Amino acid sequence: MSVSAPSLSRVSPPSPPHAQLSFDELDTPLRDTTFVVVDLETTGSAPGEDAITEIGAVKIRGGQVIGELSTLVDPGRSMPPYIVELTGITSAMLIGAPRIERVLPSFLEFARGAVLVAHNAPFDIGFLKAATARCELPWPPFQVLCTVKLARRVLSRDEAPSVKLSALATLFDVGTRPTHRALDDARATVDVLHGLIERVGNLGVHSFAELVDYLPNVSAAQRGKRGLAAHLPRTPGVYLFRGPSDEVLY
Repeated sequence: MSVSAPSLSRVSPPSPPHAQLSFDELDTPLRDTTFVVVDLETTGSAPGEDAITEIGAVKIRGGQVIGELSTLVDPGRSMPPYIVELTGITSAMLIGAPRIERVLPSFLEFARGAVLVAHNAPFDIGFLKAATARCELPWPPFQVLCTVKLARRVLSRDEAPSVKLSALATLFDVGTRPTHRALDDARATVDVLHGLIERVGNLGVHSFAELVDYLPNVSAAQRGKRGLAAHLPRTPGVYLFRGPSDEVLY
């Protein structure tokens, strides 16, 4: 059995500090929004018990790839046989791989200031948050987009009976087929995301804020509350909050 050395590769321009997107940034056109599409391989399905074995991430803006990150991760345990069968990642492949304590800061830096995207985002983001907590690092307030959730909103059941990544990869004729390896699956998700964004663009959805509003499980009350902030000032200053009779409340 041959053992290939793991690699951690990162190509990305400097980014602003970790921060939640402002209202102006939320209203940035989708073509100008930076997304980091991430996929993980793990030892199982429970973030509190299992560990990350591989991270693949692709940074995109305006339909163009501007950086990629890919690395195996030593989970500190042997690989379960069913995971080996699913992913092809063996315990031997992980010999010499960096531990998550080394990898996670690089990923957080890579994703800084971007919208995180994942196919079945609760799974991947759940593992990343659990790893961040174990490493005693702060979890940045990322905006998160789930392509499963978006696909269920955009595509009809007739067009897409299944929203598994493999099924959507076929539907959108992606350039990289998903293989249950992190970078391949992240690249496939990029093409799926572009296909879905093209669909919503035809429906008049052109900013990330509009995309969030378009997603399912957003109530009319939640959408209405966003409108309350529409006319708030965007610059520093001294402001007076007035009541119904124009009295200063704060």
